[in-house]
Amino acid sequence: MAYLLFKRPLWIGLILGFTFYTTTSLATTLPNFKTSYNVNAFGVELGKATHQFNCEQEDCTLISRAKPSGAAALFFSDSSIETIQLKQTKDNLIWLSYHKLGTSKKDGKKNQKHTTLKRNETNKQVVFIEKNRTWSIQPNTFDIISISYAIQYFKLNNRPLETLELHIQDNNFQEKLTFKTIEQADLLDFQFSNKNFNALKYIFDSQQFKIELWLLPDHQYFPGKIRLINKKEDKTITLNLSELPKIL
Repeated sequence: MAYLLFKRPLWIGLILGFTFYTTTSLATTLPNFKTSYNVNAFGVELGKATHQFNCEQEDCTLISRAKPSGAAALFFSDSSIETIQLKQTKDNLIWLSYHKLGTSKKDGKKNQKHTTLKRNETNKQVVFIEKNRTWSIQPNTFDIISISYAIQYFKLNNRPLETLELHIQDNNFQEKLTFKTIEQADLLDFQFSNKNFNALKYIFDSQQFKIELWLLPDHQYFPGKIRLINKKEDKTITLNLSELPKIL
């Protein structure tokens, strides 16, 4: 679905993480959860993106599933399952790997494509497995899905975002993020509720894209909305929370 919009594996089914938390002696951690977002582009809803987060001690997995639904399914057939491995310690959140299985149909034939990015601590590199391409590991590197999740984590732990070095890792590029707006008060409304939600808006960008993120301070800074603008292709995709997250 989003593949047709952005033509990049990491843009498909962009899913954010959840913000409800538990407290340790050193850091606020993120619990196991499941939730979903409505995906909107061209002024219409294309379908839903669901995501599930599970941790076993420090080893965490974020799984994103996205596919078109309703009338959009007549025009878009792409779907994706994206799996992100993270390490959540007592004082940090570390990105380890990203894998995407993208499925599309053409002339009645199903096609699948794998995209894998892995952090290699020995060589201090991020490796694009399928293309044998590498980048140097940079501070606070995350893929396009988990970056909002990371910002949420840093906010919960009172890390000053304007002083953090954040980097986006894609299968085509690695770029540093620059914050343009931090904590601008706003209101959001969602289809599942008849009330407005207090929100804090963040705007940050890189050479390739611009991201607008709304966190919900009354719900432990859960990302309620995200808008992604592909500068190169002048295309936009928006995700709106379709339900409050469920703790697992």
